[in-house]
Amino acid sequence: SHFSALSSYLSNHTVHPSPSPSPPAAETNAAAAHLRGWIITTISPTDIFAQENPYGAESPGSGQSATTTTTTRFRRGEEARCVDVKRQGLRLLSRMQTLGLLHTDKEKETGKEEEPSASLVACLASFTDAKDPWTGGEENREIAEGILSSYLKLKGLEEEAEKPKGFEKLAIELLRNHIKPLFAKSKPPILTDAGRKKALRAFPADGSNQTMTDMDPSYKPWKYHSPHIVTVFQWVLARMTTSMVSAHWPLVVPPILTILDDISIAYKIRGCHLLRLLLNAAEASLLERSELGEVFHDTLIPHLLYLPSLTPEEESIPLLDATYDALMALTLARFPLRESGAAKIKALDGIFRDGILKGHAHAGENVRIAALLMKKSSDLVCAMGICCVKHLKDLLPMVSATLTAPFALAYPPLLIAALGVLRAVISKAWPRVGYHRGDILEGLIVCWCRIVDDDEEASDEVLAVRAHIEEVARTVVKIIGDDEEGRSDLRMLKDHDSRLQAILAV
Repeated sequence: SHFSALSSYLSNHTVHPSPSPSPPAAETNAAAAHLRGWIITTISPTDIFAQENPYGAESPGSGQSATTTTTTRFRRGEEARCVDVKRQGLRLLSRMQTLGLLHTDKEKETGKEEEPSASLVACLASFTDAKDPWTGGEENREIAEGILSSYLKLKGLEEEAEKPKGFEKLAIELLRNHIKPLFAKSKPPILTDAGRKKALRAFPADGSNQTMTDMDPSYKPWKYHSPHIVTVFQWVLARMTTSMVSAHWPLVVPPILTILDDISIAYKIRGCHLLRLLLNAAEASLLERSELGEVFHDTLIPHLLYLPSLTPEEESIPLLDATYDALMALTLARFPLRESGAAKIKALDGIFRDGILKGHAHAGENVRIAALLMKKSSDLVCAMGICCVKHLKDLLPMVSATLTAPFALAYPPLLIAALGVLRAVISKAWPRVGYHRGDILEGLIVCWCRIVDDDEEASDEVLAVRAHIEEVARTVVKIIGDDEEGRSDLRMLKDHDSRLQAILAV
């Protein structure tokens, strides 16, 4: 109600538009600063949006199921009310900006330079991810980003190809005074104060471990009290240049490793996204000099085994997707030069063995997991190039088994993903296609015959699978048909079954 009344009052003021708002009178300036501070305090996300402590008294299995249900309903009601308050607060800040009350300029009045308000920037940056529960959707995000962009532009901090020094000062203030204190207690013990890998991994000084620190919310205020700070960190990291990342490496790395190593799957996914933002700006040499490329790799690899049924499918799929993408980006960033090709292939081999093969062995019967693993297999084959031949003996039987499964047509996206693997193999390892033609042709032929037999009842998705098979088969036949033995095999198959004339024509 206070926000509505203030917004209505400000809307009744007549403003003469100008390119840059003139500084208001001293009294108005002070009142505007007080009002701005009150709004920031009121709309900044609170712990009502934070994750509940899984080891708290009201956690599942503690005998407090009724209390837990009541608490959950209360939190949901509070969240909805808070989101509405934040929407009104953002609109009020937008109105203040229109009136020139949001960015007062004391420098013109007192001759003293006024630094950009880090508190205002942190508050607005916390609403820049529409997926956060406190943001309340795209409308609030657009309002916050609009205010933030105009504010930074007015202060001369608008992001450009070459970021001004002022933006770096703002980023440092946010990292040092807003973000670092919330991650101080949960800093990974493997890191030195300079953001490098310790020679020997030390145990925490207080003897705590991952579970113990999660039992005490004071160790992770960024998770249990101020969850919005992760979004603020994401906003800052996305705008940092290579030189800024290099200069302030110790402020950037600990939060990412902490979030990646958290027990919450949602935060692990967020950590993967943050790591990719870091890799976009960090120099490859810095990753190796600090020895953190290996640390990040070792932190990510265990995520590949968060599989059903121990991990729910709706959590496993986004985590696997984010982790594979982060591992691929990390590997390519660590080994960008041709001279480091052997090390890159070794890292990619590990991802294939520890991720794809183990994942398929443990959860291959889950069609959505299998489809995801097939897509990531295609990415790995493309990244390895001809070096993928060592894995064809394991990969192609897996693809063939997928295409020949009795109920494969029930989930066409899996078949399209499997055919994508064949397309990648043909592109990068075509000299070995003839040697493995048995597995390749088996998968294509069995799947094709099933589609042809059910052609009258085929859905659009199944017809898309048929088109993919035709495309892949044409290339396979062209490669196999280059030698007499291959042509003989193709003729024998066509003569045995007339349905294969359409895809095995030499």
